[in-house]
Amino acid sequence: MSVQMKNSVLYCFLFLCSISTSIAQKNLGSLPSELSEISGLTLLNDSIFVGHNDSGNEAILYFLNLNGEQIHSVVVENAKNKDWEDITSDNKGFIYIADTGNNKNDRESLCVYKVNSKGILKKKSVVAEKIVFSYSEQLEFPPSKSEFNFDSEALAFYNDKLYLFTRDRAEPAEGKTFCYHVPTKPGTYVLKRDFHLKLPEQISGVEIRDNICYLLTYKSIYVYVVLADRFQYLKKIKLENVAKYEAIAVNSQGKIYIADETGKNKKGGFLYKVKF
Repeated sequence: MSVQMKNSVLYCFLFLCSISTSIAQKNLGSLPSELSEISGLTLLNDSIFVGHNDSGNEAILYFLNLNGEQIHSVVVENAKNKDWEDITSDNKGFIYIADTGNNKNDRESLCVYKVNSKGILKKKSVVAEKIVFSYSEQLEFPPSKSEFNFDSEALAFYNDKLYLFTRDRAEPAEGKTFCYHVPTKPGTYVLKRDFHLKLPEQISGVEIRDNICYLLTYKSIYVYVVLADRFQYLKKIKLENVAKYEAIAVNSQGKIYIADETGKNKKGGFLYKVKF
């Protein structure tokens, strides 16, 4: 397909999306009790999910089928779940786990764990490599409340880079989410802000697939088109208010899946497919 034809297809897609209406999600099934605090979801392939829990839980990856049923689990060695917030995978067989939760903005060193997924469904444990980083803009731990912009719950792989999005916990909040590029090679880095997006809700997960970026919040999915690292707003998908939506994954055909944690009111704890 020529470049001109590809662009025509993309703009046709954008037009159709811009006039389409948002439809709520379909419940596919309950998540296992082991994933009651799910905070990250990605796809090993189009039929198997990989998920993990939030802070304070064990360093374990859980593998699920398309109904949310657990089919396998793997212990991640050389890793600690201080505050795992998101997970993504690349096109070379690696999984990346974002230990980047920083609610109090007081962590001086954050980490993304890199895991080789080759043969992982036949293993009981895997050894992680570490991508350690800090933010160049943060000079105090914690900073003043007006600069509480160093908590991240969203990590995505796209175009040979990892995209990390922060949450706006500042007082007063400005509705900004900052994006940082994280290298995929293990090592220690100091990251610099690349760009920011204006968003009225705090991000809880992200996925980028085929030039489309899906930013998940507790209530919505904000959809952007990625053109040469420029994010162009496309639309907002409103979600039914069940519990906190913490994780999102998109397969190779563009099907969107989300998951919510089990809330104190015992609601949530499900896998959903979003009609888009």
